[in-house]
Order: sequence, then C-alpha cells, then structure tokens
Amino acid sequence: MEEHDTTLWLAVVFTLGFLTEAAVGFGSTLLVVALAAHMVPLTTLLPVFQPLALALSMVIVLRERTNIHLSFLARQVLPFMLPGLCIGMLLYRVWRAEALLLVVGVVIAGLAFVELRRLMSGADDAHPSRSVLGSTLVAAGVVHGLFGTSGPLVVWAASRVLDDKARFRATLSLLWLLLSTVLVIGFVVDGSLGAAEISRSLVLAPTLLGGYLVGDAVHRRVPQRTFRLAVCVLLIAAGIVLALRAAPAALAFSGRLGSSSSDGSHR
Repeated sequence: MEEHDTTLWLAVVFTLGFLTEAAVGFGSTLLVVALAAHMVPLTTLLPVFQPLALALSMVIVLRERTNIHLSFLARQVLPFMLPGLCIGMLLYRVWRAEALLLVVGVVIAGLAFVELRRLMSGADDAHPSRSVLGSTLVAAGVVHGLFGTSGPLVVWAASRVLDDKARFRATLSLLWLLLSTVLVIGFVVDGSLGAAEISRSLVLAPTLLGGYLVGDAVHRRVPQRTFRLAVCVLLIAAGIVLALRAAPAALAFSGRLGSSSSDGSHR
C-alpha cells in the first residue's frame, strides 16, 4: 500500500479510535492495534499514535477533573499496574510476544461476557477481591508495556468499582494520561519517537479533534445502564478481535516450539 493510502487509512482508524475512547473512556489504542498493525509495524505505529492518545487523555482530564476518583487510582490501580508496566516495557524491547495477545483476548472476552450476563440478570454482587483486582492490574501493566494497550483488562477492573459513567471515563483518562506519558518518554529515550514520527502525528492530529467532539457528544447522551452494557459488548468484541489477530502468531509460535522439541528429541 502506498504512503498516501496508508495515511488515509490511519486517519480513518485514528478517528474511530478517538471517537470510541471519548465516548466510553477506552478503546483507541486497542482499535488502532487491531485495525492498523497489519499495515504498519507496532514499533512504527505506536510512537506515532501515543502522543495523540496522550493529548486526548489530557483534554478529557482537564475538562472532567472533578469526576476523577483519585483514591481508586492511587490505592488500587497504580501500585499494581506500574510494576507490570515496567516489565512490559522491558519485554517490548527484547521480545515481540504477539502470540500473548491470543491469551489476553480470550481472557478479556470471557471476563466481559460474565459481566454482561451479570448486568442483564440484574445481579448486584460484591466487588472482586483485592487479590483478583491486583493480579488483573499487574497483567494489564505488562500488556500495556508490550502493546501500548491494556484497556480491556483495566476496564474490567474499573467497571466493577466505578459505577458512574462520568467518573469511569475521567478516572480512566487520567490513568491513560500517566501511562501514555511513560510510554512516550520511553519512545523518545530509545529513539523510536523522533522528528519523522512527530511530523506524522501532526498530520494526523485533526483526527483527534473530530473523534473527540463526536465521541463526547455520544457520551453525554447515553443512559448509564446502556453505557455499562455497551462497555461489556465492546470488551467482548475487543477480546475477539485481539484473539483473531494473534491467532496466526500463536500458531507460528507453537510450530516453532514443536520443531524445537522435535529437534531436541533427535539429539
């Protein structure tokens, strides 16, 4: 695909991603990874996308700062997620674990399906234990460091604690702002984000404005219950998309393992 066509497709995907995140509080990076990584390698795509994702989070945080649940972030999210993020960022530089997305996708879809059934049945069970939340958020940090997207895992955890849609979106946006800042600094330090990537981000910057304006309007008009159901449906779809995208890499990885085992058996 030619450079011009690639840029047009990225503009469409970025707009859709920013619209979704402005509407529900997550999903931009996930959509970009799922829909654009087959054309542009992740190591090229993420340094172009993350500065814009950071800007979107900053806009939402500044406008919705009164809705941010700081204690939830400070006490229940960051202590678990930041160590996982450091591990993921290290693995990103030494190991391209595309096959891992298959497991992540299946787990995400399964958790979201359980939550959707709970909402549809009208059940109001207790919040998950701190150990369950903690292990989920550590895993989310690792995935975020590897692929720049931990949304579905974090969203599942946050949706079990934050019941109000405005608080949910604002709190997650502050988290994305912090994580994107760490990622962008990492890209600058390792040379992935330079003048060429910044120029391409600026070319695609109008997608941020368009996506935010439409997504914010949708967010303000959707009723609370519909919002929570939509989050679950999006998580199920996201998990399936990730799993399908990672399936070829997982099959190739298992094939290499089988080949290695076969070679070892003849020694």
